[in-house]
Amino acid sequence: MKLGLTQICLGRQSLIRDGLALCRDLGYDGFEILLTESGELTLASGPEEFARLRQMSAEFGVELTSICGAGSLTDDDPAVVARSKAQIRQMLRAAAALGIDTILVTGGRVTEQVPYDVAYERLLAALRDLVPDVESHRVHLALENIWNKLLLSPLEFARFLDEVGSDYVGAYFDTGNVMLYGFPEQWIRILGRRIKKIHFKDFKIDHRERRYEWTQLGDGAVNWPAVMREIRAIGYDDYVITEVCSLPGKSQREVFAETLARMREIVRL
Repeated sequence: MKLGLTQICLGRQSLIRDGLALCRDLGYDGFEILLTESGELTLASGPEEFARLRQMSAEFGVELTSICGAGSLTDDDPAVVARSKAQIRQMLRAAAALGIDTILVTGGRVTEQVPYDVAYERLLAALRDLVPDVESHRVHLALENIWNKLLLSPLEFARFLDEVGSDYVGAYFDTGNVMLYGFPEQWIRILGRRIKKIHFKDFKIDHRERRYEWTQLGDGAVNWPAVMREIRAIGYDDYVITEVCSLPGKSQREVFAETLARMREIVRL
């Protein structure tokens, strides 16, 4: 199992080159990159930019693990949905050119204006529309479980992915994001081989003090031995990527170095 860092932690204004250098210096195997408005990978990027990114990855000896974008496939505004699909199609083109097997998509959210059932059907229709692109590029589109008030149980998430109807559309599972309403080890078991990539996060839950906060891996409520048991049981042996971005009193570099050490301990469980 290989260990990665996401550019999400460095911010949308950060440079991929700097992230690759950081990963090399700290010892991460891979780096998850962002599609942004004005960075090294944008909607306007083409073969020249893709070649430059491949060269950077080789130069630093750090793999490019996955690509993340933004946008909403459930919005009331058709223009927003169209732009989000365009971003996803660009991520697919970039991933295929860069030798990356997975893109991360957050999908959309339930709001007062967009009811749960409407968001569900819009997301389902949008992903089905994208299936030909996904399959032609042979790149996984992985939907992340986020705090969007949608797909709130592993049974529903699994059923939804099956309804999309493509082996190339799966889950990007985040261990920390389910802690308020579930247990990551149960999600992993139920989602099974639908999981294409994994974010490692932890979350502290203290009902007595009413403290609920992101924390360093191992300092929260995630049952890491159980998580690793289920990861192995489903046959997952791909990247686990940290999204631990900041901790009080520590620089980002210190946080990333400490997190890497914790990840090494966890994957040995």
